[in-house]
Amino acid sequence: MTSALLFFIGAAGLAWLALAPRAGDGLRQRARTVREKRAAGPELEDELALPFLRRVLRPTLNALFRALTRVTPRGLQRRARERLAHAGLHTDAARFIATKTLVAGATLVGFLVVIGLAAASDRAGQLTVIAIIATLLAYSLPEVWLSRAIGRRRKSYQRALPDVMDLLCVSVEAGLGFDGAVQKVAEKFPPPIGEEFREYLKEVKLGKPRPEALRSLSARSGLPEVQSFAAAVIQAEELGVSITKVLRVQSEQLRQRRKQRAEEKAMKTPIKMLFPLIIFIFPTVFIVVLGPALLSLVEMFKR
Repeated sequence: MTSALLFFIGAAGLAWLALAPRAGDGLRQRARTVREKRAAGPELEDELALPFLRRVLRPTLNALFRALTRVTPRGLQRRARERLAHAGLHTDAARFIATKTLVAGATLVGFLVVIGLAAASDRAGQLTVIAIIATLLAYSLPEVWLSRAIGRRRKSYQRALPDVMDLLCVSVEAGLGFDGAVQKVAEKFPPPIGEEFREYLKEVKLGKPRPEALRSLSARSGLPEVQSFAAAVIQAEELGVSITKVLRVQSEQLRQRRKQRAEEKAMKTPIKMLFPLIIFIFPTVFIVVLGPALLSLVEMFKR
């Protein structure tokens, strides 16, 4: 009996020694958790004080963007990246595609809810057609806006490019290097062309070789004239040809192209004026010329 009691007391003591450190660790862990919560209290309060858009909607949208980016084809992302660069936008291509998809999906879901509510009526078929058209429009409108932005940027490029070539040619003939002449262009011309040449200078200063920087410049512009200019400068540098002659030839070609575009627009003007003449001018002329005669005929037949 005594041995059993001693055995029981020994086993209890061993168990207490084995569990005492764990209990202490648990207490220490709980104390650490309480301290961390108290320390994070102001941060939590600051986070709760943020607007609902930044606290909930923005993380949710970012998660959706990441999920859509993973399933978007690489070719589609590359084409969108090129078009955004041609428009002068620095938006991420995957985010642009994801935004279009989310807007179209939200439009479709909204119309599906309306169709579900109106399923018992006779207008469910019409609402379905409207939902499909609205979804396609919601997906296509960003592309239409992007195309218009690209068109405006290209027109601005084409108008300023001959003057840019003249300034480059004059600056190089005056003794400046090519990069120094480009610096003059970046200072004198407003965006978009001045901004693109500033980007070229930034790439060169960061260590990118001049041919690669010129290729990047032509790729961002998306214009055949800029691509021809970049290829001519790269070839002249590789072959050791005088860059002044290359710039002079490029300037003459660009001025000739601008003159041809102006003549083409002038030849299209009569055709563009034909429809306003038929719709607005000719009816007014007919009323003024034939109106009195028609009134006289009406009075004659009344007699």
